[in-house]
Amino acid sequence: MTPSLFKPSPSPSKFHILIHNNIGDGCEVFSGLFLRLKYILSRFIEMEQFNPFKNNVIATAPVPKSWFDFLLNPNSLEEHLKQPEAEPSPVQLLLQFINKAISLDKPIQVNQKHPDAVIDGETLNVESQDQYGGKKTKALKLLALKTAAFLKWNLKLFLNELPLFICDHLLSNLLTETGLQSSREAVSWADLDDAAAFALSLYHRWVLQAVVKDSFPQRPLRINTAQMPGLFETANSNMANNEALMSALQSQVKLSESILQKELDTIRALRVPTLASFGSINELDDRVVHHWENGVIVRNQELTAEVSYDLGCYFFCKQDYKQAFTLFKEVTKIVSNVVVEGNEMDSINKKALEGYVIALKTIAIENDESSEYKADIREQIENARKTNNHEEVVKLLSESCGTTELPASYRNKIEQLYPRRSMMQFRVFTCNTVQRVICGKLVNSAYSSQLMLHGKEGAVCLATIMLEALVKCRHDQKVHLADFLKYTLGLLHASLQDAAFQLLKNSDISKRLLTEDDLKRLVGKNDEEPLPFAATTTQAGNLERMLLVSVDPAVIRDCILKLVQVRPVRSLASLNCKWEIGALQQCLDAMFSGVRKDFILIFLAKSRLAYLGKNYVKAKKLLAAAELEAGNVSFMLVQLIKWELLLIDLILFDGMKSSNQMRELSKKVKTCMTAYLQGQEAMPRVEIIEYCAAFLLNSKDWDYLRSLPNSKSGHIKIASIMANVCKDLPNTNSRNLARDVWSAVAALFTVNFQQKRTSGGMVTTMHRESTQVYLPRPKFLDFICKIREEVVLSVLISCIAKMYNILKDHSLKEVFLDYIYLWPSAAPALVNPTSMDIHIVEGVLTTVLAHSMLVHPSHTSWLRTQADLFYSNGQYASALNFYLEIGIVCSNFFLEPVPKSIYTDQVYRRMIKCVSYLKCHTQEAVLCQFLEEVDYQTAFKALQEKNSYDAVETYYDFIWDTAILEFLTNFHVKRSEPDKKNHAIKALGELELNANNDPVVLKMAADMRKSNFLRALARQYVTSAPSYKDT
Repeated sequence: MTPSLFKPSPSPSKFHILIHNNIGDGCEVFSGLFLRLKYILSRFIEMEQFNPFKNNVIATAPVPKSWFDFLLNPNSLEEHLKQPEAEPSPVQLLLQFINKAISLDKPIQVNQKHPDAVIDGETLNVESQDQYGGKKTKALKLLALKTAAFLKWNLKLFLNELPLFICDHLLSNLLTETGLQSSREAVSWADLDDAAAFALSLYHRWVLQAVVKDSFPQRPLRINTAQMPGLFETANSNMANNEALMSALQSQVKLSESILQKELDTIRALRVPTLASFGSINELDDRVVHHWENGVIVRNQELTAEVSYDLGCYFFCKQDYKQAFTLFKEVTKIVSNVVVEGNEMDSINKKALEGYVIALKTIAIENDESSEYKADIREQIENARKTNNHEEVVKLLSESCGTTELPASYRNKIEQLYPRRSMMQFRVFTCNTVQRVICGKLVNSAYSSQLMLHGKEGAVCLATIMLEALVKCRHDQKVHLADFLKYTLGLLHASLQDAAFQLLKNSDISKRLLTEDDLKRLVGKNDEEPLPFAATTTQAGNLERMLLVSVDPAVIRDCILKLVQVRPVRSLASLNCKWEIGALQQCLDAMFSGVRKDFILIFLAKSRLAYLGKNYVKAKKLLAAAELEAGNVSFMLVQLIKWELLLIDLILFDGMKSSNQMRELSKKVKTCMTAYLQGQEAMPRVEIIEYCAAFLLNSKDWDYLRSLPNSKSGHIKIASIMANVCKDLPNTNSRNLARDVWSAVAALFTVNFQQKRTSGGMVTTMHRESTQVYLPRPKFLDFICKIREEVVLSVLISCIAKMYNILKDHSLKEVFLDYIYLWPSAAPALVNPTSMDIHIVEGVLTTVLAHSMLVHPSHTSWLRTQADLFYSNGQYASALNFYLEIGIVCSNFFLEPVPKSIYTDQVYRRMIKCVSYLKCHTQEAVLCQFLEEVDYQTAFKALQEKNSYDAVETYYDFIWDTAILEFLTNFHVKRSEPDKKNHAIKALGELELNANNDPVVLKMAADMRKSNFLRALARQYVTSAPSYKDT
């Protein structure tokens, strides 16, 4: 007979329920199923006999297993999980088990018209449904726990791969199986068995890790918006479940923190459940017997490390850095001392732990002055360097002598940070040399020359550092120091460094390292007895070396006198091929001879080398010595030396001198200019005239410059025409005088094209600069870089910027300029616009702006011009940098509102364009509010961009326009972005944005958000941006 399964069923819906739930619920049900399956199989065999395609064998891939297979045969789970590439994977199986168990826990809708279902003649009523679904749910939960145990309870894996509510369901099941009714249950750790203690600790560790992970910004999940039945609603439901669960966990996190801290006080070794620890359900018995004794023992040190690490991460997220640092130090101690073998728990990320410790080290020490932690020597040196505490750097390097804490490469790096041949560099060099001597390494040969250069100060420094290092030295290291001291004393004695020699000889280090016999062997029984290595040749060589390196006039004079006695026939000028004095040589040869000529020659040559090396103080000292030697013998030479001294005074002039000094210097400058204009015999060099003209412009001596007669000097001509314009500013009548400046500057950029026929008949085009220029372009730029007066630089920048705008001929990319009324406004004003290269104009303008902003960094007009220039060239990041710098200068870093005359609508629109091209579309939308009339079209379009390279919802707090916030809320709802929607709703709900508020309150709210937003932009684009020199 046909089984009852195929009889007309009075209730199809109940039949579907029974097929869904009857697996594994009693022998009678299994017998009925067996009869049905037998009938279906017989029918399939009959149909197969008449199948025309049964001989065509098609190879098919094996069907992957599902949760159903393991439900019928639980013992096959472990074998499947141990496969190298199990399909499905353990995580996928875990998801299937939990999802199926959750779906079975939901109440099943039954057709009320057919309350009973018939299986093989047996009636099943609604009350017995729980009996069929309960065992199946229980079996699925046990399979999930076994899979989790196989994964070694890896919380990091669970958080990354499983939804939040799945993890909660899994760990709650573990608590139930170990005998705990709730995670909030008040229990004593000592009273819990190993399985329950582990389950409770694992659950609360998961709570902490979930809260910490949720505190970091995450990319929102992409949800398929296609109209597929059930899919969109299910995804939204899961997201809602996760949000609700996270809110519950955040309210519970304090409890989890206290429970885990109590666990740390009473922690013990635990037996962690494994796959073999969990039993299976029996169809005849509802009870499940677990075998907790099959677990793996984990030592208390490992458990302490795991719990402390999670608590440390939580405290770090909560900004309780002191507590976090204490916990991380404990974890570091355990990880470094305990050897973990076969740990069944998820391992600690050692790199992240090291990063936490480094990040918290400084903060913890600053907040806790009683901390026992002491920074290592390298860290102390770096801190001293950052605070420019150079004395502390030398002290630390001296203390580290005799130890191996600092590598030689790091010591050399510190040495190279200081100016060469400076005293600070010599002290660091001495520390490194003493360290090399102690270690038995070769000493740098340059140290001896630097020691002689610094004389007595160098000897005192060497003695002090060697004495400090002597305390930590072994006997063999003291022998190295004694040998080095003997060598140094002998070198000083041979080089006639008597003062340094006596200081080092009588120091404490010599008394402790050398005996009386050692000193007698070095210097002889009396000072009159010649040294064995101080023969005539050696002595002459040492004197020549001293003469080459010294810049002290007294030492130079002493060396020359001694060299004349030792080698009277040798010319001292031949010692150095770079000892040249230019035009002064002819005057010197005509007036002097003998030793005095050597004095003046070497003084002048060394002063020139010091001048080229920008050591102006020593150059001035040497020139003064040369002037003293010349005396009354040669008025012409003395006058030329005075012009050189004037040049150095002008270079060192910083505009901060007293009025008497200014008058004296101005008098000297005018005397020099008169000598040049009158063509006197002692005529100053062109370079000196250049500095004189620049000084007169910087001191605003307009009347004197305007009264100067025509001259061949281009520097004087440019200074004169600039004085004519600056004298009458801001009078509009100065436009006629500005024509000379316009013509002079335009001639710099004019290029004449000439064609020339070669011998082969080819025609080539040659580019020549205009012959009407006062100065060639490079010399003009050098002259401008010597000018510091604000008005002069503003006029020049304005003139060049106007030429740039005319040549650019783009109204939307014009560059801002002052004194616009001085200049013509059309291209015909240029002599020949087609012969001018805009790139050359741009390069000169950039150079002048760079120099001007070095002199006056906070000049808003120049900053605006520089910003517009970058904007015109498409360098939007650099342009935005300078636009923000303008606001920083005018508002004390946006603590005050930026004046509307500075931040006009044009500036705001250019800033909007800049962030738009940088693809920071949220910033673009916020800036649209700053306009006089809010540009909603641009703002809405920017907010709908898919890719925005900024902080997106973080900037919602800076929006005060409610229309934009309402648009954002609706937009994120449509896109199913709950986090961003919540940010927009929170910003919209601020009380100060209520439309019913007083206009003063609304304005204050807008101003506060403006300042905060501009300050955030400044931190991004200004403080972290490269200098304009690097753009």
